[in-house]
Amino acid sequence: MNLTQKENNISQIKDVLKVYLQEKGYRNTPERYSILEEIYNQQNHFNVDDLYLLMMQKKYHVSKATIYNTLEIFLDAGLIRKHQFMEKDSNSSSYEKSYFDRQHDHLVIYKKDSTSDRDIEEIIEFCDPRIQGIKESIEAAFGVKIDSHSLYFYGTKKD
Repeated sequence: MNLTQKENNISQIKDVLKVYLQEKGYRNTPERYSILEEIYNQQNHFNVDDLYLLMMQKKYHVSKATIYNTLEIFLDAGLIRKHQFMEKDSNSSSYEKSYFDRQHDHLVIYKKDSTSDRDIEEIIEFCDPRIQGIKESIEAAFGVKIDSHSLYFYGTKKD
């Protein structure tokens, strides 16, 4: 993606946030837009601590409480997704930007020679058209419309 496209994307998500905040009666604060821009500059999944450290390094003055509250707003607005990847020593959630992303699933690969069986080495995002077929079969069988789903596979690399 070139710089102009990235700037257009960020401008578009800021517009989505502005409309959402107005509809919900929330304040339109510069901190929310700064946090949103930093999220959309990320290439990987992140947690609150990652985002907080990034904001501090860039000299933004936001508290962790502000980040937590803002992430809840972004979740409700459909701008990010929340994940639980079952990481070692962590009960925290991971997040990823979602506004421009297609539905995808995750393969969580744990480190094989780790002292814990839940030390994440890599998270691979994938899209398999067979999963769409399964979704459509479930919709037909139960007479429902599935709005979203999440699928995680956990494993280690083979030798």
